[in-house]
Amino acid sequence: MFAKSVPQAAQSSIELPDALLALGDFAFIDVETTGTKPLTSRLTEVAVIRFSAGKAPVRWQTLLNPGTSIPSEIQVLTGITNDMVRDAPSFFEIRDQLRELLTDAFFVAHNARFDYGFIKNEFRRAGESFTSDALCTVRLSRALYPNADGHGLDAIIHRHRLSGFARHRAMGDTEATAAFVRYAAEDHGVETVFAAAKSLLKMPSLPAQLESNSIADIPDSPGVYLFYGINDLPIYIGKAKELRTRIRSHFSSDHMTPNDIRLSQELRRIEWRPTAGEFSALLLEAQLVKEKLPLHNIALRKRTKLGFLSLSVVDEATESTSAAPTWLAADEWISGDGDTSTRSVFGPFNDKATAKRWLATIAKDHQLCDHALGFSKPRTLNDPCFPRQLGRCFGVCVGAESIEAHQARVADAMASQRMPDWPFDGVATFEERDEVNDRVDLLRFDQWCAVAGGERLPFDADVFKLLRRMLAKHTAGFAGKRRISF
Repeated sequence: MFAKSVPQAAQSSIELPDALLALGDFAFIDVETTGTKPLTSRLTEVAVIRFSAGKAPVRWQTLLNPGTSIPSEIQVLTGITNDMVRDAPSFFEIRDQLRELLTDAFFVAHNARFDYGFIKNEFRRAGESFTSDALCTVRLSRALYPNADGHGLDAIIHRHRLSGFARHRAMGDTEATAAFVRYAAEDHGVETVFAAAKSLLKMPSLPAQLESNSIADIPDSPGVYLFYGINDLPIYIGKAKELRTRIRSHFSSDHMTPNDIRLSQELRRIEWRPTAGEFSALLLEAQLVKEKLPLHNIALRKRTKLGFLSLSVVDEATESTSAAPTWLAADEWISGDGDTSTRSVFGPFNDKATAKRWLATIAKDHQLCDHALGFSKPRTLNDPCFPRQLGRCFGVCVGAESIEAHQARVADAMASQRMPDWPFDGVATFEERDEVNDRVDLLRFDQWCAVAGGERLPFDADVFKLLRRMLAKHTAGFAGKRRISF
């Protein structure tokens, strides 16, 4: 029905060395679009040149009807007008031909994430999934020409004196990208380009005990992955900005660490859980490690003795021996409301002993009183503490310094560990978006704790650190807000 509108494949005049294609088929691709966002913008043109060892290259291109108007500035840039695409096929109509060209080939593009995101979303709109191993020629250029000034397609064309391409049209940019790879193979030698491409692709060598299709359906979204051992218990949990790339890197012979080798020997099954972004993945990783206690994760395990030091506000009537910082277990912190009018909270500390050692160190450095800090007890009124006897205490224990002044010095000495005030009025909602994979995660927090089902969860030091780090990066954008998108 649509045969007259859909182009047929033709041979390409550009060729790549068979020695490079021993790595696998290369499907060079470029798209033109109505905008820059894969989730909302649409394709107006797509072109592919597929290279296979021992075969003539195949080229294919078509205009596409995006189903929406092309902005004027895009028409000026690409030369593709609304009139040109009015009678063109839709993506749905050409999807089978395109999939055939891309199947079992590396997806090669300049700034591959852009083109890959659009192709993936077009297939998603058609009700189909699409995954592929992408090779970005921007990254390849940086690997091969690290001292070059710029790695955009125009810079590459100018630097290597490539010519004859219709820029900002799909086939022209596809040809330019393929020509760059051919030039690099001639300039550096096929072996060097082969090694660079293989390194960027992180090609896996799967453990013998895994089925060959075990990683075929792994998405390229952010998320968390779980490695299971022989007893179907998780042996390792990790997070990734791109699940597919990260999981495969564990099995890449060029990148394997001693830990990767050990995991490969123990591994029997892989599970993954996509998220909308890295922040969501970090939070989920911390949660799952504490729940499942995988053998090879130590850093994120639950700290059952976690807590804080609480320092009370004093006045002249307060006895020095009643002013000492007190231990506040993490669960007690949660039961409170974070009020700082009568106390300041410092930490978190892994346990009470760690907090006590830290307090002893700053006491020595700032000439604080052992009696007032609770390290010792006076035997009689005005009995000097041991540091006072050595001339290392200002003398609150003997009345030479007021309790208010000493408490102020204690607060200053402890300031580096002071718990920051929660910067929001009540619960704050963080909205993380993954436009390429059309996913949104809503994450809620209160008083530095995660909120689930309307209830504030127990304090988790890892959640606190992640939140604080993220807020520090985006302070201006979060000021005064209760719902934040990032």
